[in-house]
Amino acid sequence: MILALVFIETLAIYTLVVVLILLFANPFTKYVVG
Repeated sequence: MILALVFIETLAIYTLVVVLILLFANPFTKYVVG
């Protein structure tokens, strides 16, 4: 159970990091490409 909770927490953290990177990277990529 503890391992499952840690696995779920790590997945949630990774997904949050990926979403933040995409949100912050999209405007920068638009400025760079534009």
